[in-house]
This record gives sequence, C-alpha cells and structure tokens, in this order.
Amino acid sequence: MDIKQDKIDDLNAVISITVTPEDYQEKVNTVLKNYRAKANLPGFRKGKVPFGVVKKMYIDGVMAEEVNKMLVDSLYKYIETEKLQVLGNPIPGKDEEIREFLTDGESFEFKYDIGLSPKLEIGLSNKFKIDFYKIKVDDELIDKYTKDLTRRYGSIMEVKTVGESDMVNAVLNELDSKGEKVEGGIHNHASIALEYLEKEAAKKALLGKGLEDKLVVNPRDYSKGDADLAAMLNVDKKNLDSVGKKFELIIKKIHQVTPCEINQEFYDKLFGPGTVKTEAEFRTRLAEDLEKTLESDSDKLLVKHLFEKLNDKHKIDLPKDFLKRWLVLTNKDVAAEDIEKDFDGFVENMKRQLIENQIITETEIKVEFEEALERTKSLFGQQMAQYGSEVTEADIESAAKNYLSKNEESRQIYEQLMQEKLLNVYKETLNLKTKEVSFDDFVKLATGNNPKKGILDSLSNLVKM
Repeated sequence: MDIKQDKIDDLNAVISITVTPEDYQEKVNTVLKNYRAKANLPGFRKGKVPFGVVKKMYIDGVMAEEVNKMLVDSLYKYIETEKLQVLGNPIPGKDEEIREFLTDGESFEFKYDIGLSPKLEIGLSNKFKIDFYKIKVDDELIDKYTKDLTRRYGSIMEVKTVGESDMVNAVLNELDSKGEKVEGGIHNHASIALEYLEKEAAKKALLGKGLEDKLVVNPRDYSKGDADLAAMLNVDKKNLDSVGKKFELIIKKIHQVTPCEINQEFYDKLFGPGTVKTEAEFRTRLAEDLEKTLESDSDKLLVKHLFEKLNDKHKIDLPKDFLKRWLVLTNKDVAAEDIEKDFDGFVENMKRQLIENQIITETEIKVEFEEALERTKSLFGQQMAQYGSEVTEADIESAAKNYLSKNEESRQIYEQLMQEKLLNVYKETLNLKTKEVSFDDFVKLATGNNPKKGILDSLSNLVKM
C-alpha cells in the first residue's frame, strides 16, 4: 500500500492511497472462506458449497467492506504518524469518481481531501490590555429587582380589559397580502407582557381592548429579537426571513398582576423562614445575590471580548470550501442551503475553539481525573441533600465514578473545569482594566440592545458566546 500527501496550500492537502491485490486479497479470501463454511444452499451440504460459487455471490460486498476498512485504518494512522492537524475529517477527493464495485485482482487509487488547521501562536501576557466590566449593584438596580420579584410573587386574576401592566394571551394567525388567513400558515398561541413592550405604538394598540377583540399586527413589534419572535410564532429561528409581517391577533385571556406586599411573608418565600427580618437585611441580601449572579456575566463578557480581540489580531483563515463540503457530506439530513446560512457562525465557533486549544497547549493546563471526581461528588452530594437522601461518602463516590465512566456525561464535567481554569489564566495573565458600569450599560455592551424594563429575564443570560 502506498500513501502520499500533496499539499495544495497551507490549509488544504490531498492524501492519495494506492491499494494493490497484495494488500487486500488475503483478507477478502479469509472472509469468503468464513462465508463458505456457513453457507447453506440447496443442492449442497452445509460448508461444502464450491468456493467459486460463494465468491461470485459475495465478492462485491466483501471487497467493498474490506478495502474500505483498510482505507480508513491506513488514512487515520497516516494522519497520526505525520502529526497532521486536520479540521473535520478527510472526505473523498473533489474529482473522485464514485465506484459502484471493485474488481478483484486490480489495483485502486483513492484520493482524500483534508483541511489543515492554521498555525497559531497566542502568547498571552501582561502586555495584553483588556477591559473587565463589572456591573454596579446600586439602589436603582435593587429597586428594579425588587419590583420584578414582587410581581413574580404577586397575585394574578383574569380581567376583561387590557391595562398598562397586564399579560395578554392571544392567538396569532398568519395573513396574506389581502388580509386573509394563509392556508397551512403559522397559527400559534402567545403571551404578551405589555409592561415589557418596547414600541409604544404596539402597546397603545392593545390598551383598552377586550376579550375576542382582533387586531392586525406585525409580530416583530411584540417581540424582542429573533429568538423571542421564533418562540412567539413557534417557528425555527432559521426560517424567520420567510415569515410575513401581517398577522391577525385575537385576544383570548387578559391577566392582571397585582404585586405582593414587601413584608415578612415575602422575605420568607424568597430566603426561607426567619432568614431575613428587615427591609435593610432584605436589600443587603438582594445585593449579595445580584453580585454573585452578575459576576458570571462579567466573566463571560471578558472571554467574549478576549476572543474577538485575538481573532482580529491573528486574522485566522480556514479552508472554507473544504469545510462546507465536509458539512454537507456529514449532515445528510440538513439541506445545503441551511448549512450555507449557518456557515459563518460555524466558522466563528471553530476559530474560537482553535484559539482556545492553542491557549490550553501553551499554558499546559489540564483537568485531572481526581479533580473531575471531586466536582462530581460535590454535585451529587448537593443533589442528594436537597431530597433529604441519607447516603454514605462511599455511595457518593461510587455514583460519581460511574457517572464519569460515561463519555458524553463526563465530558460536561471536564469542560466545566477546563473553562474555570482558562478563566483563571485570563485573569492572572492579562492586564485587566476594571470598569464599573450600570446594569443598563452592561446590557448594551453585551447584547447591543437596550435592556428590558425588568431584569429577571436577563440575569445570567446576558452574554451569548
């Protein structure tokens, strides 16, 4: 078997594999002999069918299977031996003809395209300056949080007319240009909180309306961003471009929320009986909880900005044509146009992963099994304590080891620990300039949008990586 590599450029190469009869015939004949030993055909005793008959019946399938096994094994051994840093997986050459069958006794050449990872050298140091935004937990933010909590724990009753802070449950029907319902079009139930509507005209259109009243609306005026719109209409986010702007909205229910009083009963619901007894204690506790909750968002924004800066600095290039072909070939159930539509996001994620992997290599950080075991034991212990389960340390350790023996599940623990270690590297190595900003300003920095009037929906979900 002959294997060689032809480098097209820094990001693309072709691996050619020539397979001769000497490479495959012994394995093929062994398989055919096993078939013969088990063959049970009319007119022949079991195991006595002539080899030529068995070969004629099965040679095509056996040849294809055995040669393919050899190719896959040889291809990946070559990549490992040559220490090639590949992206995705090798795919059949662009101009490679599809062989319907392989003729025994002949030699074959197979070509595979591979995408090569770009060479990177990150070299994080104290010379790298970056802003670290810390959210200021002030009285204004605590007041907003308190207002949201009193509404969440308040009472709800059905009313007949839409008011300023009511929740409207409605049916949305897609309409055509003539104002008629689209046959087979979008039909969905949705909830609309007037208090959080950003467009005053949209809010005004609903105020004073009653049950079964109908309006023609653009659902984009009643949602915040693509994710919210997709959820409101129950459609895939990728298909929003094809969604029309004219919908019939029919009001089905109107709920009026009356905020609860700020008293001992409220404190007990939030923090447990007797934990907080005064308004001062309540506000102090809220401030502490907010600081802990928002700290993770500050960390996420730091990482996001870091990767944006590193990506801009290193101008990472990828073998995009190869990657598109690889995605199409390995995602048979996904339409090519959908892959094309999501490709830019895929590329950005891959660049981030390449940068992160290089940082891990350069800093030599790793997660040991004992670290993963201790984290898993801690998580299991907390979970069992919540349910009042009485278990021994040995039981928890056994359950943790069993969990970590499952690759998919254990990967989450290892990834979580690795991200924590990376964050420590960033904070200890980079030249951070801490800037304290308001919650609203942080939302704009993280999302590019103005914040909602309430903050509960935004907590710990501000920064999209």
